[in-house]
Amino acid sequence: FLDFYIGVMMGESLAMLLLLSSAGLAASSPHLHLRRDGTAGFGSQGGPMQNVVQNSPTGYAQWGPTVTRISDTETTTETWSPSCLGKLSSLIGSFCVPPTTEEMDADPDKLLPRLTFSLDRLKDAPPVTLFLFDDEDNSYAAFWHAVLKNQTCDSVKKVAKATMTEGPSGKITGFKNLKGKLPHLWYMVAMECDSRTCPAVVSANITFFHPNSDGTVDSCRQMEAGSKALKSAFLEGWKAMSVRNVLKVVGISPFGVFVLYVGFCVMLVSSLLFLIWGVKAESSRRFMYFNTFFVTAISAMAYLAMATGTGIQVLRRMDSESGEAGTWSVSDPMMVWPGTAAHPNPLYDENYAHSKTYPIFYARYFMLILAQPLILLDLFLVTGVGFSTRSFMWFCNTMMLLCWLAGAFVTGASRWGFWVFGTAFSLGVFIPMVGVLPTAAARKGRASRRLYGRLMCVTLIGLVISPWIWVLVDGSHALPSDLAVLVFVCVDFMSQCVFGTMLLRNAPSIADWGDEEAQPDAKTQSAEQLGDQL
Repeated sequence: FLDFYIGVMMGESLAMLLLLSSAGLAASSPHLHLRRDGTAGFGSQGGPMQNVVQNSPTGYAQWGPTVTRISDTETTTETWSPSCLGKLSSLIGSFCVPPTTEEMDADPDKLLPRLTFSLDRLKDAPPVTLFLFDDEDNSYAAFWHAVLKNQTCDSVKKVAKATMTEGPSGKITGFKNLKGKLPHLWYMVAMECDSRTCPAVVSANITFFHPNSDGTVDSCRQMEAGSKALKSAFLEGWKAMSVRNVLKVVGISPFGVFVLYVGFCVMLVSSLLFLIWGVKAESSRRFMYFNTFFVTAISAMAYLAMATGTGIQVLRRMDSESGEAGTWSVSDPMMVWPGTAAHPNPLYDENYAHSKTYPIFYARYFMLILAQPLILLDLFLVTGVGFSTRSFMWFCNTMMLLCWLAGAFVTGASRWGFWVFGTAFSLGVFIPMVGVLPTAAARKGRASRRLYGRLMCVTLIGLVISPWIWVLVDGSHALPSDLAVLVFVCVDFMSQCVFGTMLLRNAPSIADWGDEEAQPDAKTQSAEQLGDQL
């Protein structure tokens, strides 16, 4: 992630830097001329003009290279006064090398790709060192790490694939055979190692021998590179399957992660059970079973996301040396990851990485936003309550959860305002549940009234204690994260698994799942029918 982040940021920054400096380069370079048609060319004044061809990796702008194809297997690149990247180095060129084989390695002079180069600098300027990097082993990314940390050329030499210094004449000449297992780019970079200023390169001539390609960068941009990413992802995933890595989640102890996996397994088993029941149920009752299956299936995926660490957001608090508690803030991953021994992270802060943490289980909020309307739908089907009541309770339930979700991410005192509004919206669910729905269930008969009474009690447990769970967990962060996980699993098990089992065990005894308006009005029914319902 750090390599990707730095590479993107450096690419964008350097591209902007070179675009801003292009006007100055065009005015100061004695070799750059503008034709009347607006195109650019290089050559001495009064001499023949040559076309300018850009030959640089994506994200970099480079002025001055002239690419000439000598033959099908050789391309020459000439560069005059190359632009300096961040006043530290000059990118002379980039070249795409396709995969090489063992047969090519057996005859490197004739079959392996090769770079033959000659570089001149100003006579009175400090010596220049030429480095070769590639992106197959991330040596080019390691080079930028060293540059960002302002390390010496000795550190750069350790990550470079080749290092060339000047000869007695002040020129750098030589060649380098290139090989690799995957299509990858090679980068030629010039640096001035003594004073770490921009290298005074006057010209560079590079002949690229490419017997197994056309010399362009197209093959390095194809899907062949995706196989390497797929292989790396597979190996990384396999390594992460160890017990030690599975139970390692920032902000939660191994016990808390284990409880989350238990919650995932319980929800998964319940989902399979409800699905099997639904397949075997009568077609007229099958929707009720499937709707309950949807609830626990959504919860299972949410608990899996939280157990793997992808469904939580970590907060950190830096306390003062005197012991005074600091304020909670969203964790910055760039300051927590130390990097590797070969590529240390320059932004890593050890004190910040070991500060107190607390998780926000935002995946559970998303789960509740999707699952609780389905639970309410079960209650609506049992009672046959009207559409106006349904829409009102659905709206209040969604607003309640959105308010609490927003308040969980607010670290200031204003989060309590979101809690107040969320609690107010919860009354819009509570009041109809205890006042309107029981009356509608009684109109459908004794069985509906009894079933709804049981389901209402189970649902109200979670609804009544949810605001106070928010106060202890996301509001004050007073409840330990492990205990918070245990409370979440128990509440969700009660309001979903127990709720679904009670509902589906008694579902066949219900004669009709119709709406309240579809039932005969009580005034038109006979006294005997009304007595049976009561």
